[in-house]
Amino acid sequence: MTPLFEGAVVVEVRSGAGKRIELRDPDTLTKFVDRHYPSGLYADSEDSVEDSRSLALERYRNTKALGGLNFEIVEYRLTGNQPIRIGLHEQHVQYNPDGLGAFALRDRESVESLITFSGTVATVENPSVFLWFDWVAAGIDLAVLTYGRMSRRMISWLASESMLLSQVVHFGDYDPVGLNEFTRLDQALGDRVSLFIPSEIEVLFNTYSNPLLLTKSSWLLPRLRSSHRPEVQRVLQLMAKYGGGLEHEVLVVQQQKLAKVPAEKR
Repeated sequence: MTPLFEGAVVVEVRSGAGKRIELRDPDTLTKFVDRHYPSGLYADSEDSVEDSRSLALERYRNTKALGGLNFEIVEYRLTGNQPIRIGLHEQHVQYNPDGLGAFALRDRESVESLITFSGTVATVENPSVFLWFDWVAAGIDLAVLTYGRMSRRMISWLASESMLLSQVVHFGDYDPVGLNEFTRLDQALGDRVSLFIPSEIEVLFNTYSNPLLLTKSSWLLPRLRSSHRPEVQRVLQLMAKYGGGLEHEVLVVQQQKLAKVPAEKR
């Protein structure tokens, strides 16, 4: 509105004990509205476009005008016998041998967009582990890729009524950032979430830990030390003992090495 006041298209005038806005140049106002609001000042209250970016373009000629996306695409691997229900349709691993797929989490839920699952879900920080780790051997039915920090939308979905029958296992880096992601899940899911810690984790820390993973996120340590979860405290002790963090791609390294060892010698 500032340009309209500066150009005296509209002016503020006294009206009794208060003030009112008076239109002085209707033609210029009409041109201003056409330029900035393609759908007009009185667009339908029923949004004609579900996507926030498209709606912002329709209303304001600017896809960023309404903020970020109102959905996100989640990549998944279905590895167990439990089907995932996407809207009204079930997806089964037997119909998709590699189990790879994707679904959309939307801010505005409907029967057609609801994602439901009742097995064991892995939240996976990095693509390499997502693609190459043996999820069946780990007892995981569905792995979802988070690409690092999880959105509030994803955590809300995992905590939603449609996911109450599922258990969640977090697979992230064994460093302050990865542990902080686990505590975010813990706050939302409580006992429904656990942190995956391989039985040989101390050997892996001794061999592969990286000091940079600890120093660059050390500001998170005071908060993590107050966690009630024993898994967090165990990893904190290992980070302190070996002076570094451990990237969770080490799970793939360990898996590949074990595959080369005869079964009778494992």
